[in-house]
Amino acid sequence: MNQQTCTSAIVRAVNSGKLPREYLLYEDIKRRTRHVDTLCEGALRGRDIEAFSSLDEWIDWLRWSTVVLDENDYLEAAVHALDLAPRLAGTDYGMSRQRDLGQLWTDTIRGFLGELAFVKWLEREYGIKAMLDYRKGPLEEFLPSDIKEVEKDGVRRPPNLKVSIKTTKLRGIWLDVPYRQVDHSDVFVLVRVGVTRMHFLAFLKRISAIRDKMLSRALELGVITEGEAESIWDLIPDFTGIPAYIAGFFDKREYGSAIGRRTAIFLAEGVMKRKKFVINKFIGYWNPKEDVYKNTVVEHLQRLGVIPSRRDVKIEFEGIGEFTKTLHFLVSSGALRRKREEWERIISQL
Repeated sequence: MNQQTCTSAIVRAVNSGKLPREYLLYEDIKRRTRHVDTLCEGALRGRDIEAFSSLDEWIDWLRWSTVVLDENDYLEAAVHALDLAPRLAGTDYGMSRQRDLGQLWTDTIRGFLGELAFVKWLEREYGIKAMLDYRKGPLEEFLPSDIKEVEKDGVRRPPNLKVSIKTTKLRGIWLDVPYRQVDHSDVFVLVRVGVTRMHFLAFLKRISAIRDKMLSRALELGVITEGEAESIWDLIPDFTGIPAYIAGFFDKREYGSAIGRRTAIFLAEGVMKRKKFVINKFIGYWNPKEDVYKNTVVEHLQRLGVIPSRRDVKIEFEGIGEFTKTLHFLVSSGALRRKREEWERIISQL
Protein backbone atom coordinates (compact mmCIF):
# COMPACT_ATOMS: atom_id res chain seq x y z
CA MET A 1 0.00 0.00 0.00
CA ASN A 2 1.24 3.50 -0.77
CA GLN A 3 0.62 6.90 0.78
CA GLN A 4 -1.93 7.96 -1.83
CA THR A 5 -4.07 4.85 -1.33
CA CYS A 6 -4.12 5.40 2.41
CA THR A 7 -4.85 9.12 2.12
CA SER A 8 -7.72 8.57 -0.31
CA ALA A 9 -9.26 5.97 2.00
CA ILE A 10 -9.08 8.31 5.00
CA VAL A 11 -10.65 11.16 3.02
CA ARG A 12 -13.53 8.88 2.01
CA ALA A 13 -13.97 7.79 5.62
CA VAL A 14 -14.12 11.42 6.79
CA ASN A 15 -16.58 12.40 4.07
CA SER A 16 -18.82 9.46 4.98
CA GLY A 17 -18.80 10.43 8.67
CA LYS A 18 -16.69 7.48 9.84
CA LEU A 19 -13.79 9.66 10.97
CA PRO A 20 -13.78 13.20 12.38
CA ARG A 21 -13.33 16.10 9.97
CA GLU A 22 -10.30 17.27 11.97
CA TYR A 23 -8.19 14.73 10.09
CA LEU A 24 -8.62 16.85 6.95
CA LEU A 25 -7.49 20.10 8.56
CA TYR A 26 -4.11 21.54 7.64
CA GLU A 27 -1.08 20.74 9.74
CA ASP A 28 1.08 23.12 7.72
CA ILE A 29 -0.84 25.56 5.53
CA LYS A 30 2.24 26.80 3.65
CA ARG A 31 3.26 23.29 2.66
CA ARG A 32 -0.38 22.26 2.12
CA THR A 33 0.14 19.33 4.50
CA ARG A 34 -2.95 17.95 6.19
CA HIS A 35 -3.29 15.73 9.23
CA VAL A 36 -4.40 12.91 6.94
CA ASP A 37 -1.02 13.06 5.20
CA THR A 38 1.01 12.68 8.39
CA LEU A 39 -1.49 10.17 9.78
CA CYS A 40 -0.88 7.86 6.82
CA GLU A 41 2.85 8.55 6.85
CA GLY A 42 3.14 7.39 10.46
CA ALA A 43 0.91 4.34 10.02
CA LEU A 44 2.78 3.19 6.90
CA ARG A 45 6.33 3.88 8.08
CA GLY A 46 5.54 2.31 11.44
CA ARG A 47 3.96 -0.74 9.75
CA ASP A 48 0.82 -0.38 11.88
CA ILE A 49 -1.56 -1.42 9.11
CA GLU A 50 0.12 -4.82 8.84
CA ALA A 51 -1.76 -5.84 12.01
CA PHE A 52 -5.06 -5.70 10.07
CA SER A 53 -6.45 -7.86 7.30
CA SER A 54 -7.47 -4.87 5.18
CA LEU A 55 -7.35 -1.09 4.98
CA ASP A 56 -11.06 -0.95 5.83
CA GLU A 57 -10.46 -2.95 9.01
CA TRP A 58 -7.71 -0.51 10.03
CA ILE A 59 -10.01 2.46 9.40
CA ASP A 60 -12.74 0.88 11.54
CA TRP A 61 -10.16 0.45 14.29
CA LEU A 62 -8.95 4.03 13.79
CA ARG A 63 -12.50 5.28 14.29
CA TRP A 64 -12.69 3.35 17.55
CA SER A 65 -9.33 4.62 18.81
CA THR A 66 -9.71 8.30 17.81
CA VAL A 67 -10.67 11.20 20.07
CA VAL A 68 -10.76 14.93 19.33
CA LEU A 69 -9.28 17.35 21.85
CA ASP A 70 -10.89 20.77 22.24
CA GLU A 71 -9.85 24.15 23.67
CA ASN A 72 -10.75 23.08 27.21
CA ASP A 73 -8.44 20.10 26.92
CA TYR A 74 -5.72 22.42 25.63
CA LEU A 75 -6.31 24.79 28.55
CA GLU A 76 -5.99 21.96 31.06
CA ALA A 77 -2.78 20.75 29.43
CA ALA A 78 -1.36 24.29 29.20
CA VAL A 79 -2.00 25.13 32.86
CA HIS A 80 -0.44 21.94 34.18
CA ALA A 81 2.44 22.27 31.72
CA LEU A 82 3.06 25.87 32.85
CA ASP A 83 3.31 24.62 36.42
CA LEU A 84 5.74 21.86 35.45
CA ALA A 85 7.91 23.29 32.66
CA PRO A 86 9.94 25.75 34.80
CA ARG A 87 10.95 22.83 37.02
CA LEU A 88 12.35 20.75 34.14
CA ALA A 89 15.94 20.73 32.98
CA GLY A 90 16.57 22.85 29.91
CA THR A 91 18.55 20.10 28.20
CA ASP A 92 17.58 16.66 26.97
CA TYR A 93 19.42 13.62 28.27
CA GLY A 94 22.86 13.42 26.68
CA MET A 95 22.36 16.56 24.59
CA SER A 96 23.94 19.99 24.91
CA ARG A 97 21.08 21.67 23.04
CA GLN A 98 19.25 24.10 25.31
CA ARG A 99 15.50 24.58 25.12
CA ASP A 100 14.07 27.89 26.27
CA LEU A 101 11.19 27.97 28.71
CA GLY A 102 8.63 28.65 25.98
CA GLN A 103 9.68 25.55 24.08
CA LEU A 104 9.68 23.49 27.28
CA TRP A 105 6.15 24.72 27.91
CA THR A 106 4.80 23.76 24.47
CA ASP A 107 6.66 20.43 24.50
CA THR A 108 5.12 19.64 27.88
CA ILE A 109 1.66 20.67 26.62
CA ARG A 110 1.94 18.09 23.85
CA GLY A 111 2.80 15.37 26.34
CA PHE A 112 -0.18 16.24 28.53
CA LEU A 113 -2.49 16.32 25.50
CA GLY A 114 -1.60 12.69 24.82
CA GLU A 115 -2.44 11.80 28.40
CA LEU A 116 -5.77 13.64 28.20
CA ALA A 117 -6.59 11.88 24.93
CA PHE A 118 -6.06 8.51 26.59
CA VAL A 119 -8.21 9.54 29.58
CA LYS A 120 -11.07 10.67 27.30
CA TRP A 121 -10.86 7.47 25.27
CA LEU A 122 -10.79 5.28 28.37
CA GLU A 123 -13.98 6.84 29.71
CA ARG A 124 -15.78 6.79 26.35
CA GLU A 125 -14.96 3.18 25.50
CA TYR A 126 -14.80 1.52 28.93
CA GLY A 127 -16.64 3.84 31.31
CA ILE A 128 -13.52 4.28 33.42
CA LYS A 129 -12.62 7.72 34.74
CA ALA A 130 -8.88 8.10 35.20
CA MET A 131 -7.22 10.82 37.26
CA LEU A 132 -3.82 11.89 35.96
CA ASP A 133 -0.85 12.37 38.25
CA TYR A 134 0.53 15.90 37.92
CA ARG A 135 3.06 15.61 40.72
CA LYS A 136 6.26 17.57 40.32
CA GLY A 137 9.80 16.31 40.50
CA PRO A 138 13.09 15.86 38.63
CA LEU A 139 12.86 13.84 35.42
CA GLU A 140 15.13 11.21 36.98
CA GLU A 141 12.44 10.49 39.57
CA PHE A 142 10.12 8.79 37.14
CA LEU A 143 6.56 8.36 38.25
CA PRO A 144 5.60 4.68 38.18
CA SER A 145 2.23 5.61 36.66
CA ASP A 146 0.73 8.62 34.90
CA ILE A 147 -2.64 7.52 36.30
CA LYS A 148 -3.01 7.94 40.06
CA GLU A 149 -6.64 6.82 40.45
CA VAL A 150 -9.43 5.19 38.47
CA GLU A 151 -13.17 5.28 39.02
CA LYS A 152 -15.79 2.88 37.69
CA ASP A 153 -19.38 2.42 38.86
CA GLY A 154 -18.82 5.01 41.57
CA VAL A 155 -15.85 3.20 43.11
CA ARG A 156 -12.59 5.18 43.18
CA ARG A 157 -9.24 3.50 43.85
CA PRO A 158 -5.57 3.40 42.82
CA PRO A 159 -4.98 1.50 39.55
CA ASN A 160 -3.78 -2.09 39.70
CA LEU A 161 -1.41 -1.47 36.80
CA LYS A 162 1.35 1.11 36.54
CA VAL A 163 0.62 2.84 33.21
CA SER A 164 3.01 5.22 31.47
CA ILE A 165 1.55 7.31 28.61
CA LYS A 166 3.86 8.47 25.83
CA THR A 167 2.93 11.03 23.18
CA THR A 168 4.18 11.51 19.65
CA LYS A 169 3.06 13.41 16.57
CA LEU A 170 0.85 11.73 13.97
CA ARG A 171 3.89 10.82 11.85
CA GLY A 172 5.89 9.53 14.83
CA ILE A 173 6.47 5.79 14.97
CA TRP A 174 8.44 5.25 18.19
CA LEU A 175 7.45 4.59 21.77
CA ASP A 176 10.67 5.81 23.35
CA VAL A 177 11.24 5.05 27.03
CA PRO A 178 14.37 6.98 28.05
CA TYR A 179 16.97 6.22 30.67
CA ARG A 180 15.74 3.43 33.01
CA GLN A 181 12.08 4.38 33.09
CA VAL A 182 11.21 0.94 31.74
CA ASP A 183 11.84 -0.35 35.28
CA HIS A 184 9.08 1.78 36.79
CA SER A 185 5.91 0.94 34.83
CA ASP A 186 4.06 -2.19 33.73
CA VAL A 187 2.36 -0.96 30.58
CA PHE A 188 3.40 1.79 28.16
CA VAL A 189 0.74 3.44 25.98
CA LEU A 190 1.56 5.37 22.79
CA VAL A 191 -0.79 8.19 21.75
CA ARG A 192 -0.43 10.03 18.45
CA VAL A 193 -1.60 13.65 18.63
CA GLY A 194 -2.19 16.04 15.72
CA VAL A 195 -1.05 19.15 17.56
CA THR A 196 0.72 21.63 15.30
CA ARG A 197 3.05 24.58 15.70
CA MET A 198 0.02 26.82 15.11
CA HIS A 199 -2.09 25.57 18.00
CA PHE A 200 -0.35 27.50 20.77
CA LEU A 201 -0.90 30.90 19.14
CA ALA A 202 -4.37 29.86 18.04
CA PHE A 203 -5.20 28.98 21.64
CA LEU A 204 -3.95 32.36 22.90
CA LYS A 205 -6.14 33.97 20.24
CA ARG A 206 -9.17 31.91 21.30
CA ILE A 207 -8.90 33.02 24.95
CA SER A 208 -8.30 36.64 23.84
CA ALA A 209 -4.89 36.86 25.48
CA ILE A 210 -3.49 38.39 22.29
CA ARG A 211 -6.21 40.95 21.52
CA ASP A 212 -7.14 41.99 25.05
CA LYS A 213 -3.65 41.98 26.52
CA MET A 214 -0.79 42.13 24.04
CA LEU A 215 -2.34 44.07 21.17
CA SER A 216 -4.33 46.31 23.50
CA ARG A 217 -1.17 47.27 25.37
CA ALA A 218 0.73 47.83 22.12
CA LEU A 219 -2.03 50.18 20.91
CA GLU A 220 -1.98 52.02 24.22
CA LEU A 221 1.77 52.59 23.93
CA GLY A 222 1.55 53.57 20.27
CA VAL A 223 3.67 50.62 19.15
CA ILE A 224 1.18 49.71 16.41
CA THR A 225 -1.82 51.27 14.69
CA GLU A 226 -5.38 49.97 14.70
CA GLY A 227 -4.87 48.70 11.17
CA GLU A 228 -1.72 46.84 12.13
CA ALA A 229 -3.47 45.32 15.14
CA GLU A 230 -6.25 43.99 12.92
CA SER A 231 -3.73 42.64 10.42
CA ILE A 232 -1.88 40.78 13.17
CA TRP A 233 -5.14 39.43 14.56
CA ASP A 234 -6.29 38.15 11.18
CA LEU A 235 -2.92 36.54 10.49
CA ILE A 236 -3.12 34.28 13.55
CA PRO A 237 -5.03 31.08 12.76
CA ASP A 238 -8.21 30.16 14.60
CA PHE A 239 -8.11 27.30 17.09
CA THR A 240 -9.25 23.97 15.69
CA GLY A 241 -9.94 20.60 17.28
CA ILE A 242 -6.90 18.35 17.67
CA PRO A 243 -7.28 14.78 16.37
CA ALA A 244 -5.57 12.10 18.42
CA TYR A 245 -5.66 8.34 18.55
CA ILE A 246 -4.46 5.60 20.85
CA ALA A 247 -1.85 3.81 18.73
CA GLY A 248 -1.38 0.85 21.06
CA PHE A 249 0.44 -0.40 24.13
CA PHE A 250 3.50 -2.37 25.19
CA ASP A 251 3.13 -4.73 28.15
CA LYS A 252 6.62 -5.38 29.50
CA ARG A 253 5.33 -8.24 31.68
CA GLU A 254 5.10 -10.40 28.56
CA TYR A 255 8.91 -10.49 28.48
CA GLY A 256 9.48 -11.49 32.10
CA SER A 257 12.94 -11.08 33.60
CA ALA A 258 14.52 -10.75 30.14
CA ILE A 259 13.42 -7.11 30.08
CA GLY A 260 16.01 -6.45 32.76
CA ARG A 261 18.94 -7.30 30.48
CA ARG A 262 20.11 -3.87 29.38
CA THR A 263 21.25 -5.01 25.93
CA ALA A 264 18.25 -7.22 25.13
CA ILE A 265 16.86 -7.09 21.58
CA PHE A 266 13.51 -8.85 21.18
CA LEU A 267 12.62 -7.78 17.63
CA ALA A 268 14.47 -6.01 14.83
CA GLU A 269 13.27 -5.74 11.25
CA GLY A 270 13.74 -3.26 8.45
CA VAL A 271 15.22 -2.63 5.03
CA MET A 272 18.79 -2.88 3.76
CA LYS A 273 19.77 0.25 1.80
CA ARG A 274 23.28 -0.09 0.40
CA LYS A 275 25.61 -0.09 3.44
CA LYS A 276 22.99 0.85 6.01
CA PHE A 277 20.11 -1.05 7.53
CA VAL A 278 17.06 1.07 8.40
CA ILE A 279 15.06 -0.42 11.27
CA ASN A 280 11.30 0.14 11.15
CA LYS A 281 10.12 -2.58 13.52
CA PHE A 282 11.88 -3.00 16.84
CA ILE A 283 11.58 -3.96 20.49
CA GLY A 284 14.64 -3.58 22.65
CA TYR A 285 17.36 -1.39 24.09
CA TRP A 286 19.50 1.12 22.24
CA ASN A 287 22.26 3.45 23.35
CA PRO A 288 24.05 5.44 20.62
CA LYS A 289 27.07 5.97 22.88
CA GLU A 290 27.99 2.30 23.28
CA ASP A 291 29.01 -0.06 20.48
CA VAL A 292 27.61 -3.09 22.29
CA TYR A 293 24.09 -2.05 21.29
CA LYS A 294 24.90 -1.72 17.61
CA ASN A 295 26.82 -5.00 17.69
CA THR A 296 23.90 -6.77 19.37
CA VAL A 297 21.50 -5.51 16.69
CA VAL A 298 23.90 -6.46 13.88
CA GLU A 299 24.35 -9.97 15.30
CA HIS A 300 20.57 -10.34 15.63
CA LEU A 301 20.05 -9.31 12.00
CA GLN A 302 22.87 -11.55 10.79
CA ARG A 303 21.27 -14.54 12.48
CA LEU A 304 18.12 -13.74 10.55
CA GLY A 305 20.16 -13.56 7.34
CA VAL A 306 18.95 -10.08 6.39
CA ILE A 307 22.32 -8.30 6.45
CA PRO A 308 25.79 -9.39 5.31
CA SER A 309 28.24 -10.86 7.82
CA ARG A 310 30.38 -7.81 8.29
CA ARG A 311 30.64 -5.10 10.92
CA ASP A 312 30.65 -2.05 8.69
CA VAL A 313 26.87 -2.02 8.30
CA LYS A 314 25.43 1.25 9.54
CA ILE A 315 22.29 0.98 11.67
CA GLU A 316 19.60 3.65 11.46
CA PHE A 317 16.12 3.89 12.91
CA GLU A 318 13.30 5.02 10.63
CA GLY A 319 12.52 8.69 11.15
CA ILE A 320 15.15 9.29 13.85
CA GLY A 321 18.04 11.45 12.79
CA GLU A 322 19.88 11.63 16.12
CA PHE A 323 19.25 9.97 19.46
CA THR A 324 19.94 11.57 22.78
CA LYS A 325 23.09 9.95 24.10
CA THR A 326 21.56 7.83 26.82
CA LEU A 327 19.91 4.45 27.22
CA HIS A 328 16.57 4.05 25.43
CA PHE A 329 14.03 1.26 25.40
CA LEU A 330 12.33 1.45 22.01
CA VAL A 331 9.16 -0.10 20.65
CA SER A 332 8.03 0.73 17.12
CA SER A 333 4.35 1.45 16.63
CA GLY A 334 3.95 -1.61 14.40
CA ALA A 335 5.07 -3.86 17.27
CA LEU A 336 2.49 -2.55 19.75
CA ARG A 337 -0.59 -4.39 20.92
CA ARG A 338 -3.64 -2.54 19.61
CA LYS A 339 -6.63 -4.75 18.89
CA ARG A 340 -9.81 -4.52 20.93
CA GLU A 341 -9.43 -7.93 22.54
CA GLU A 342 -5.89 -7.04 23.58
CA TRP A 343 -7.09 -3.79 25.13
CA GLU A 344 -9.91 -5.58 26.91
CA ARG A 345 -7.36 -7.86 28.59
CA ILE A 346 -5.34 -4.90 29.85
CA ILE A 347 -8.35 -2.81 30.89
CA SER A 348 -9.73 -5.73 32.90
CA GLN A 349 -6.49 -5.61 34.94
CA LEU A 350 -6.47 -1.84 35.42
